[in-house]
Amino acid sequence: MSAITIRRAGGADLEALVPAYAAATADEATNAWVASAGPVPEDAYAQYLTESLRDHLTDDEVWVAERDGDIAGISVWRQVVSADQLKLEADRAAALAESTGLAVLRRAETALRATGAAHPDRFPHLYLYLIAVAPEHRGAGAGGAMLRERLAVADRERTPAYLEASTEDSARLYKRCGFEETGERIQLPESGPRLIPMWREPAGS
Repeated sequence: MSAITIRRAGGADLEALVPAYAAATADEATNAWVASAGPVPEDAYAQYLTESLRDHLTDDEVWVAERDGDIAGISVWRQVVSADQLKLEADRAAALAESTGLAVLRRAETALRATGAAHPDRFPHLYLYLIAVAPEHRGAGAGGAMLRERLAVADRERTPAYLEASTEDSARLYKRCGFEETGERIQLPESGPRLIPMWREPAGS
């Protein structure tokens, strides 16, 4: 089995990140629920992904797992210092939904409002906004490797971390990395997934 390598992505990776992100997140529970709200023109979807990833590379941290020269997995980490950050993102999705009329953006806003309302008010903390592995690379340890690499940095910096697990299987992986369930589970409407909020104190705390 080929080795997995982990690194932080930069602006030069944008072109490769777009198709890798699309492939890895297509069946992720929350993304799939958002996408099922209605069709999106292919060119509009590609533009949306490109702009979103450009923003993540600029404002957040994008870490990738590579295997055999391919991007096997992607994770997006955000430093959260106030609830205003979360509200602003939901407001942006609402404005886009209004201007484009796309139902998927309205549903994205719904997810952002729900997760933002349940977010811990202990600031600052590290937020695992998204983690996904391409189907052909699953089972090779890419997801766990991305988690361990970034959480090791969080431990050195004494930073707590937060996420919402979208399945019981993913929650078990996060528990092995030191996360514990916190607060009420978040039920997204219209047959959406039930998200599991999880918190992690720095190792040794």
